[in-house]
Amino acid sequence: MKLRKGSEVGKQCAQGRWPKWTPIILLLGFCFLLYFLSLDRWGLRKPDEIRYAQVAQEMVERGGWVSLQLHGRPYVEKPPLFFWLIALSSYLWQGFTSFSTRFPSALFGTFAVLITFLIGKSLFDSKSGFLSGLILATSFLFARFSTRANIDATLTFFTTASLFCFLRWHQGDRGDEKKKVRGLILYGFYIGMGLATLTKGPVGFILPLLVSLIYLATQKDWTGIKGMKILPGMFLFLVIVLSWYLPAVLKGGRGYLDQTLVHRTIGYYSEGWMHSKPVYFYLSNFPADFFPWIFFLPGAIVYGYSKEASWKKKEFLFLLFWFIVILLFFSSSKTKRDLYLLPLYPAASLMIGRLWGDLSLSRLEHFPRGWISLPLYGFMALACVVGATILWLVCKRFPSHWFFTLFITCCLMGGCLALFLLYRSKRYGAVFLLLVGMAGVMFLYTENFLFYWDHRFTSASFVLDEMKKEIGLFFH
Repeated sequence: MKLRKGSEVGKQCAQGRWPKWTPIILLLGFCFLLYFLSLDRWGLRKPDEIRYAQVAQEMVERGGWVSLQLHGRPYVEKPPLFFWLIALSSYLWQGFTSFSTRFPSALFGTFAVLITFLIGKSLFDSKSGFLSGLILATSFLFARFSTRANIDATLTFFTTASLFCFLRWHQGDRGDEKKKVRGLILYGFYIGMGLATLTKGPVGFILPLLVSLIYLATQKDWTGIKGMKILPGMFLFLVIVLSWYLPAVLKGGRGYLDQTLVHRTIGYYSEGWMHSKPVYFYLSNFPADFFPWIFFLPGAIVYGYSKEASWKKKEFLFLLFWFIVILLFFSSSKTKRDLYLLPLYPAASLMIGRLWGDLSLSRLEHFPRGWISLPLYGFMALACVVGATILWLVCKRFPSHWFFTLFITCCLMGGCLALFLLYRSKRYGAVFLLLVGMAGVMFLYTENFLFYWDHRFTSASFVLDEMKKEIGLFFH
C-alpha cells in the first residue's frame, strides 16, 4: 500500500491563498534573516569550527583534495564533502572568514527547511508544509547549527532529500507509463544517501535506508521493497562513495582504511570512545534542543492517531517511524551528542506542522483542544519566567546592558499576552506566526548576547548556568 498524496480539498484550501512560489520565497527570506545576517558577527569557536576551517584551508593550500590534513597530519575524522563546500565558499567569498566558513551550514540548513516544506506539501497540503518549514527553521538546535561551521545541518539536508525522493517514488503511480519517471525519482534516494555518506560517513546511508525499509516492512508492502531497485541503487551509491573513498584508501593504505571505517565509525558507535553518555541522554536533552516546538509534539502524535486524522494515517506513520527509528538508532550508540538527532527534526516539524495546519483550516472540530491549549499556556508561563530571570540576571551582572534586555523581556511578556488574546479569539494562524516570531527573537538574542556577549567570552555558558539557578528558585 502506498502513501496517498494530499487531498484536493486540502490543497485548494492551502494553495488558494497564495501563488505557487510564495511559500518558498517567504521561507528563503525568513532563513536569510535568521541565519545569514549574523554569520560574521563573531569569530570561529573552539573546537569544531576552528578545526574544520583549518582542514579546509590546508586542503586548498596543499592541494590535498582526497586525503585531508590537519596541521600537516592525516585527518581521518570525517569524509571530505563538507570541507569541499567550505573551500568552495572561501573561493566565492574571497578568503577563509567566519562568514565563508559558516556559509555552507546556513545554505544547507535553508535547503533542509525548503525540502521539509516540499515533503509537507506532498504528504498533506501546502499550508502544513509551510508551517513545518517555519517550525524546523526556528527549532533551537537546528537554527543554532545552521549558523555554525558544523557538518550536521548539511547531513540533515541530504538525509531528508533522500527520504523525500523515497516518498515521491512511493506516492507515484505504479503503472507502466510512469515507471521511468518513478525510477529516476527512486535513484535520487540513493544519490542522497551517497552524498550524505560523503558528508559524515556510514550514518548517511544507514538512516534513510533503515527508515524506508522498516516502514515498508511494517506496512507489509513487500511489493514496494522489491520495487526499490536495491541492487542497482546500491551500485549507484557505491559509485558516488568510492569515487572518493577508493583513491583515499589507495593513497593512505590499510592504516587509513582501519582508521576511517573501523576506529572512527564502528568504534565510535559501539564503544563510545568520545562523548559517551547513558541510554536516556536524548530523552533528557531533546526537549530543550527542540524548544519551543517540543510543547506541541505530544499533541501532534496524539492527533496523528486520532479518528479525526485517520484519512492521513499512513502519512503520519511514516513520519513517526522516521522520528522513532533515528531516535532509537542514536540512543543505542555509546557515543551521543545532541546534534546527532538533527536528521529527525524534519519529521518532528512535519508532525507539528500538520497539527497547526489542520487547526488553522478548522479541521479539528472534535479533537480535544487541551492538547494544544495546555502546552501553549505552559510555553507562555515559561517564557514569562525566562524573561523576568534574564532581566534580573543582566541587571545584576551586566548593568550596562539592562535597557536592551528590558526590550527583550517586554517582547516576551507582551508576546505571551498577545498569544493568550489571539488564542482565546480563535485566530490560530496569528497565534502560530507569533510563536514563530518569538522563537526567532529568542534565538537571535541567545546567539548574539548570551553566547557572545561583547565578544569577550569563548562561551557564555556561565550566563546560562546562572539562569538555570535563578529559574530553579521559582520552582522550590
